[in-house]
Amino acid sequence: MRSPTTFGVIVAGVGGQGAITIAQLILAAAWMGGLHAMQSEVHGMSQRGGEVNAQVLFSNAGIRSPIIEAGTADLLIGLEPLETLRHLHYLGQAGHTVTASEPLINMDAYPEPEKLLALLHKTPNVKLIDTKTFATELHFTQAGNMVLLGAATNFMPLDESVWTKAMRKRFHSKSDKIIEKNLAALRRGRELTA
Repeated sequence: MRSPTTFGVIVAGVGGQGAITIAQLILAAAWMGGLHAMQSEVHGMSQRGGEVNAQVLFSNAGIRSPIIEAGTADLLIGLEPLETLRHLHYLGQAGHTVTASEPLINMDAYPEPEKLLALLHKTPNVKLIDTKTFATELHFTQAGNMVLLGAATNFMPLDESVWTKAMRKRFHSKSDKIIEKNLAALRRGRELTA
């Protein structure tokens, strides 16, 4: 693992988008990589539609708290542009962002999507991903999140092998076909930031 010995990831989205699932996959991959890891999460006022974010901290040394302070995260995974922008302040100067470009307009006062995307385009180290396109390309409605995670894995100091193990464990109750679709989406995402 690279120095520093601790790596922090923020996953930000809206209820029902899968932020917690992505965080749990990162947590599992870190554990399977032999690291210490902890996760915390915040849910908005409603299960679906409210803000949801999760923080995952992993290290080759012990961890006392999963809380990531503003300005210290190494990676931000955004499931939609507004929530990505709301969580940018968590990133450290050398941090990276992988985010979906499709807005989830869940309020009357949602800002103009074009303005949000313009702000993200001006932000350093941001990879915008059109997750809907990949869902169509891979013939899998849920592919977008796995493509985002796959793209983000290249910024994390974890071996590629742990991701397959984590995915298989997380989705073990699903059919082999669903597991393979998730793995294909993860691989497609990795190609985007290789």
